[in-house]
Amino acid sequence: MRFYVSALPILLLSSPVSTAQIIHPAPKPNPIVPVANVIAKGEGNWDSVNRGRAGDTPGGIKSLTGKTFSQHTVGEVKSLQRSRVYAVGRYQFIPSTLSYAVQKAGVQASERFTPEVQNRLLQALLDHKRPSIGAYIRGEHNNLDLALRAMALEWSSIAWTNGRSYYGGSNRAYVTRHEAGVALRRARDLYSGSPTETSQ
Repeated sequence: MRFYVSALPILLLSSPVSTAQIIHPAPKPNPIVPVANVIAKGEGNWDSVNRGRAGDTPGGIKSLTGKTFSQHTVGEVKSLQRSRVYAVGRYQFIPSTLSYAVQKAGVQASERFTPEVQNRLLQALLDHKRPSIGAYIRGEHNNLDLALRAMALEWSSIAWTNGRSYYGGSNRAYVTRHEAGVALRRARDLYSGSPTETSQ
């Protein structure tokens, strides 16, 4: 027994563990990414804005203020919505929706309107304003149609049951129900870690 105890430090010293041998678990992907990407396909990019009509400001926020949204605080963005712009960011938050999401996400007015903050705001919408979407992703119900309807009600670029934008007029559906459905299923897979059938 004494030999084992005295030899143990020698064994450790003679067989050091290389940092290259330490295996760190891969970070778990954010399950909202597929849904976020399909929304952005129809809505815009991180610096997109419109002043009341889709596509009316192709240069985005930088064409109006000379700065990207990451250089503006959330408070500044809300102030801009009172005078110069209407829908903002990758997910085209309108004034009332942005205020709601900011409150639910606990985002401070002094925080920058970065991609990370925009994603936090999106998550708040999925969980609170359109809870059937978040609940579907978490596997709390299996009604895909309910989640798809909620997406079409929140984002005019996502097709309603008739294949067109729910809001009609000049609004166009750039994302089909099939595409949105695939994104929801992929998000659900990422959340649960167990793939499911993705055909529609």
